[in-house]
Amino acid sequence: MPNNQDDDLNEGPVVVRRPVYDAGMKLEDEVKAGASGPAFENARAKVHECQAAGDTADAAWWEEIFRFLMWRESVAAGTETIILEDGETYDYENEEVIRPGLNQPRNDRENR
Repeated sequence: MPNNQDDDLNEGPVVVRRPVYDAGMKLEDEVKAGASGPAFENARAKVHECQAAGDTADAAWWEEIFRFLMWRESVAAGTETIILEDGETYDYENEEVIRPGLNQPRNDRENR
């Protein structure tokens, strides 16, 4: 799981799974198009809606999106965002993406 789960915000990079990134960007686009509130607040509202409905799986999904969006809000402008594709993990010690099954770093800079 990305380090975004930690309470130690304000440092980078922002590491996020692709589906969470895509959903977060969709919420940000909705806000830019006129939806009310900041995107992270909209994600938090969805967490509460799912919890109230007893839907723990969707609540966890929206919680991950909320944490990603809050992380983005909390870091300095220009902080690197690393998007993990399916099965990839991030090695914080060596600051590199690890591909599944290959145990080799992804050295490209496309997501940074």
